[in-house]
Amino acid sequence: MTEPDEPAAASPGGEPAPPARPGARRRFSPRAAFLLSFVAVGAIAAVAVALVVGRGGDDTAPTPSTRPRPSATRLERLIAAPHVVFRNAEVGRAFGRVGVVALDDPEGPRALAPLSCERIDTAGGRGICLTADRGSTTRYRAEVFDSRFRVTHRFGLSGVPSRARVAPDGRHAALTVFTSGECYSEESFTTRTIIVDLITGKQLGNLDQFEVTHDGAVVDAVDRNYWGVTFAPDSGHFYATLATGGKTFLIHGDIRSRAAEVVREGIEGPSLSPDGTRIAYQARVTEQGDVGWRIRVLDLRTGADHAVAGGHDVNDQVEWLDDETLLYAMPRSATDTAQNDVWRVPADGSGAPEVFIRGAWSPAVVH
Repeated sequence: MTEPDEPAAASPGGEPAPPARPGARRRFSPRAAFLLSFVAVGAIAAVAVALVVGRGGDDTAPTPSTRPRPSATRLERLIAAPHVVFRNAEVGRAFGRVGVVALDDPEGPRALAPLSCERIDTAGGRGICLTADRGSTTRYRAEVFDSRFRVTHRFGLSGVPSRARVAPDGRHAALTVFTSGECYSEESFTTRTIIVDLITGKQLGNLDQFEVTHDGAVVDAVDRNYWGVTFAPDSGHFYATLATGGKTFLIHGDIRSRAAEVVREGIEGPSLSPDGTRIAYQARVTEQGDVGWRIRVLDLRTGADHAVAGGHDVNDQVEWLDDETLLYAMPRSATDTAQNDVWRVPADGSGAPEVFIRGAWSPAVVH
């Protein structure tokens, strides 16, 4: 079989060199000979290296499937065990990022997740993050995420993020925003509290649209506001705060029937214990003309009610670390309200509060 002719090589003068005669022996220039010898030496060296590297029990080089995998990142290691998720509140480049620490070492090394939130909560393998895109016009939105902090749904918010809570099984979440006013101590403020299906990302309704009754009468006052939702273990029932007529009430509601009833007066920001028997809440107090809040615990079975130790002024919805311990966030000082720390205190009124995580806000415990 005859080999096809090769293209003619260019001569030093730029003209094509005459084609090689059939059967003629090719002659190589010194430069070409040097290049061929370099390639040959390199090939021999590569073979030698491959033999040395691959020599092992079976004298074969490792394949991609047998190469050792890189070690897990700190974030992956932390979320693989019980941990605490929170908003990083140390002033710096990571301010507002989502942080994670080990539950058994809360002051140990922390990892940062790829989310930034104003409020965050997570449970049952899903979570919700309320964010703010600040610019010439600030826009707010909610992001639903999975156990690895991957966003699965997004939707816009109509006001400033205030509260967020996820049901223990991760099915539902509730969030509250201020549509006017920026704190609960103001005489005039308006909130919007919605329930979200975290699986579909669908909004299930505003609590204003639920039928709420007090002693059998429907509460339909135009000044009513709702906030501080906390879910029962079954995810379908909840407690929340209703404010109307200058008073606050604890309500107990059902998502499916879109109905709720008043349970007790004088309760704000409820948080149901993991065993579903007690409510930790904020009791409003007025001292020297200033409004503040103290943490108390209500036993839903007996109606017994007591204050927790420390007497801190806590303007935050409490989180349960476990059935015996409460968590809450506070500014580091009266003059340094940007930086916050998470504190813990026994729920039974004994002991004293102590710092749990420095530089943190909006904690969520993941067992």
